[in-house]
Amino acid sequence: MPINTTRRGFLGLVGASVLVAGCAEKRTVSKGTAVAADKLKSLVPTRVPFEIPGLSPDLPGSEFVQPGFLTRPATMVQAITTKPLTSGKEVTAMTPLWGTVPPGLGDNSYYDTVNKRLGGAVRFNISDGNTYGQKLSTLLASGDVPEMLQVPEWELIKLARFTQAANTLFADLSPYLAGDKAKEFPMLANYDTAAWQYGVFGGVLHGIPWQNDPFPFATFVRQDILAELGLEHPKSAEDLVALGKAITDAKKQRWAFGGGMDQELQRAFGAPREWRKKSDGTLEYKYETPEWIASIEFLTKLFDAGYIHPDVVANKDADNKGIFGSGQMVIYRDGLGSWHENLGRFQPDNPDFDQQIVAPYPAKPGGTPIMWRNDPASMFCFIKKGLGDARTRELLALANWCSAPFGTQEYELVNNGVEGEHYDVEDGKVKQTALGRKEVAPTYLFLAGRPNANAMSQYEGLVQGLWDWSTTASKLLENDPFVGIRVERPAKMAGLVTPTEDKMQEIFRGKRPVSEWPSIVKDWQEQGGNEAREFYMKVARENGRL
Repeated sequence: MPINTTRRGFLGLVGASVLVAGCAEKRTVSKGTAVAADKLKSLVPTRVPFEIPGLSPDLPGSEFVQPGFLTRPATMVQAITTKPLTSGKEVTAMTPLWGTVPPGLGDNSYYDTVNKRLGGAVRFNISDGNTYGQKLSTLLASGDVPEMLQVPEWELIKLARFTQAANTLFADLSPYLAGDKAKEFPMLANYDTAAWQYGVFGGVLHGIPWQNDPFPFATFVRQDILAELGLEHPKSAEDLVALGKAITDAKKQRWAFGGGMDQELQRAFGAPREWRKKSDGTLEYKYETPEWIASIEFLTKLFDAGYIHPDVVANKDADNKGIFGSGQMVIYRDGLGSWHENLGRFQPDNPDFDQQIVAPYPAKPGGTPIMWRNDPASMFCFIKKGLGDARTRELLALANWCSAPFGTQEYELVNNGVEGEHYDVEDGKVKQTALGRKEVAPTYLFLAGRPNANAMSQYEGLVQGLWDWSTTASKLLENDPFVGIRVERPAKMAGLVTPTEDKMQEIFRGKRPVSEWPSIVKDWQEQGGNEAREFYMKVARENGRL
């Protein structure tokens, strides 16, 4: 999954009913909030690790490297013996999906089995992950939200008044989860404290966090196609030019690059993920750095040369995964989870499909790359406000069940379905059946989150490869001045993301000249960027970061 996009944002919620739903008081535009994460402890669960007897990783984990499991446990532990859904009332949920939508209730044996274990039915409204932000904007503006709603962080940060919407529409979870109260929901108490702290919006715990991978994304390649062409992984951004020329062949319906390469190039050229401390003790934003404009100039050349897949040129929200799977595009940027997702999606129909990860590379040969840090959580599941105590507890129990970690029966069922129907086990590895490919999709996963584990051992070499890559990347982390501070960006700044980066996308596609970028940055500064800088400078000083 991506860290950031340029899809349509929140439309400012200007005049939207979400700002007045259920209340009459005047709302003001958020100036931003920030608090050291450790000061949020009273709002979030006290962590109690859930230990599975006899389960230990083959590859050790650390702060930035997930523990690796090279084999599947012979037996799975049942973590939860009671059914979480007891009211008999159907649960409504809206979640994203980057792939084919499976058959719905009544036509899906996977849903039937999971819902039987839950004690009730979950009715999913599944939306295309590539355009999810657009649907969120409309939904939140209407104020008519489902009982459970998944919101990706990379969409949330573009929503100018999201905190106001959250405080209006979603339940306060602290009365159920703060401190030792979370013992009622032990799988939720198993989450990292830092992830829970990122579920706090406007001083209220609203979001059940999806714990992040330590790193936001990487460059991935179709290794089978590179091998066929006798090509190697890029060692620097400059190598992308030669790869683009060698790979792209429009007559063969093959192009070198897809979407998202803008972020990889920003990183490769050394631009910060957000803010950076300057030598004079002030802060500069990524848009303002010479590294950022250098990355724009570079990627524009790749577009001009015709090395970008035409679907991506025509539509910045194109389905990169599908194009990559078809072999029409060979190199693209994606979240780390796409590695196993794509293997599971494309390898059954194409045994030669081989996705591999590229080591972090700098802009120029011999340079030292940086890696951007991820926030502790990247997605949040929200529970609708006003459902009453009993229903809220029931939905938290559902989230708790869906949060069971690797090594449990619940995790196995949610991820793989039923053995012998949706998957078989061969040589200790999961092999999905045709029925599994049709019916099983990441749906219940989005009702919760869990401590991460590098455990997709059914894909040859993936666990070791991801562990090796992460070990290297962990030594390259940028110096982020706001690590350990929960910052909610000012509304003006959030509202500027989409219009500013839409203009950047137009530069890539030749609709604006590169020379226009300084004036775009000036507009960003005058319309809220400079005001945001003052806010961030104050936060940094108050926390001893400047």
